[in-house]
Amino acid sequence: MPTRVPTITDRELNRALLARQLLLERRKVGIVDAIERLGGLQAQWAPSPYVALWSRLVAFERDQLTRPIERGQIVKATLMRATLHLISAREYPAYSLATMEGRFGAWRPPGGPALDDLRDVHASVLKFAAKTPRTRDEIGDHIAAHLPKSAVNDERMRNWLLWAAIATSGLIWEAAGARWEHRQLARHIAPPARLRQLPRPEAAYDLVVRRHLGAFGPATVSDIATWSSIRVPQIRAALGRLRGLRRFTDERGRELIDLAAAPRPDPDTNAPARFLARFDAAILGHAAPERTRILPDAYRKAVIFSAEVFTTFLADGFVAGLWKISATPKQAVLELRPFKRLPRAVRTALVEEGEQLVRFYYPESRIHGVRV
Repeated sequence: MPTRVPTITDRELNRALLARQLLLERRKVGIVDAIERLGGLQAQWAPSPYVALWSRLVAFERDQLTRPIERGQIVKATLMRATLHLISAREYPAYSLATMEGRFGAWRPPGGPALDDLRDVHASVLKFAAKTPRTRDEIGDHIAAHLPKSAVNDERMRNWLLWAAIATSGLIWEAAGARWEHRQLARHIAPPARLRQLPRPEAAYDLVVRRHLGAFGPATVSDIATWSSIRVPQIRAALGRLRGLRRFTDERGRELIDLAAAPRPDPDTNAPARFLARFDAAILGHAAPERTRILPDAYRKAVIFSAEVFTTFLADGFVAGLWKISATPKQAVLELRPFKRLPRAVRTALVEEGEQLVRFYYPESRIHGVRV
C-alpha cells in the first residue's frame, strides 16, 4: 500500500515558519550562522537586516552585524529574485551561481544577448571595479565605452547591459553600503578571488534549496522557485538529490516538501509580539498564494504594494498591522497601525516590544514612546 501523506494545517505551517525564522523566541546564535539559517536577509533598505536580527536574536546590537560586514564575513549583493540580500561570504559563491539565471532574465529585453555573450562585458567590469569601488554611473560610463555592436543604437539594451553588469557580473557592494546608516549612492566592487571560486552547479542548487526548506519550509516547489528564481527543473533535480526529506499535503491539497529534522511546533505554541522589517523575507519566502501562512489575504494589498513591502507587526504569529517610527533629536515615537482592534493583552505586549525597538532604532533620542 502507498504511504499516507500527512496533512499539515495552515496554523501548523505558521508555527513552523515562525520557528525557523527565529520568531517564536529570540535565540543566541552567531550572526553569520543566523544569516545562513535564515536563507540570507533582505537588504534593499539598509536598516532592514538590523531590525530583522533585533527581532530574532537575544540582546542584538548593531555592531554585531556591522563588524562581520567590515571583516568580509557577510556581503551584500543582488541575488534571489534579482533583489539585494546580505549573505555569508562562505555561501555567497553557491547563491551567486544558483541564482544567476534568474537574475540574468530579469527585465531582459526580447531578443537580448545570451548569458555567454556577456562574458567580455563581465570581465571588463570586474577589472574596472577590481580595486576601486564604483558607482552605478561610473559603471554605466565604462560600459558605454565598451558596448557590443548590437547595443550601440539600442537604448533599452544599453540600460539593460548596465543592469546586467551590476547584477550578473559578480559585483558586490562595498562594505560601507551594507551598514545601518548607509543612505548614499551605492558603490560596487569586484569580490576577492575566494568568492569567485564557484562550486559545482549541483552543489550550489542543493545548498540553496536546502536553505529555503530550513528557513521557510514545509514548502512547495513553487515556493522555492518564487523565493530564489531558480528554474523548476533544477529545483526538482536538487530535491531528488537531497536525502531525508518529508512530504505533506496542505489544506488545499498541495504537496509540500520539508527537511525531516526541521522544527514543526505544536500549532497552539504561543507566538509573541514581533516586529518585521521592511521587505522581511518571512513574508516574501513563499509564492503569493501561500503567504497566508503569515500574511492574511485580507491585508495583502496593505502590506505589499508594487515593489514595496511595508514594516509590519505580528500578533499571534500573523501580520496584524503596520508600524512606523518618526523621530526628532528630542523624541522618537513608534506608531502602531493595527488592521483591526487588538485585544488588550496583545496591545500591551506590542507596546512593550515597540518601546524596545524604538530605543534600538533611535538610541540618540532622549525620549522614546509608542502610540497606538
